[in-house]
This record gives sequence, structure tokens and C-alpha cells, in this order.
Amino acid sequence: MEYREGLLVLWWAPGSLLTPADVLGAYDAIRELSDGYLMPLVVHLQGLVGIAPPARALLLEASLTCRTAVVGTGPVDRVIAGFLEQSLSETRYFDSGCEAVAWARCP
Repeated sequence: MEYREGLLVLWWAPGSLLTPADVLGAYDAIRELSDGYLMPLVVHLQGLVGIAPPARALLLEASLTCRTAVVGTGPVDRVIAGFLEQSLSETRYFDSGCEAVAWARCP
């Protein structure tokens, strides 16, 4: 997780299966970097294997960002992003990181 001039960026490691510990760790980083403000987030999913069911529940319950742009490269990423679109913050899928950043920054 990193902070880039008013934008949070999260890269999940290729081949990862997200667990509740992964999601909670990302939430801790979001809280720390955002200092209590709702900020836009760009999540890079490229190569993510999946999300464990308990981690999915955590992802849908939290609203720590104002917008979430999800970047992926294939059908698995698109399915995962489709699931994430059910979250409390506005979420959209992109094939391009540049387009994701532009959308996330523009309210």
C-alpha cells in the first residue's frame, strides 16, 4: 500500500488468495495513510487467485474509501472486481492503470 498525492494504491501479489488477515492488514494501512479521511483507492488485482469467503465478507462491510478503482488483466480479475462492486464505496473495473487513477481522482 502506498500514498500518492491524495490517492491510495494497493498491489496484491500475483498468485495470492486473499485471507481475512490480508484484508485487515490493508484496512490498517488505509487507516494509517488516510489519517481518517475518505480517499480514493486504486487496487491492482493482476494475477490474484481469489478471495477466501471470510475475507469477502470483510471487503463488503467496510467503507474506508470514497471510490475504488480496480485494475485487472483477465477474466478472473473481472469476476473478482464484479464482486467488489457490491461494496459500500463506488467501485469500477479498469484494464488500464492510468484510466483507473484518472477515474479514482475525479469525484
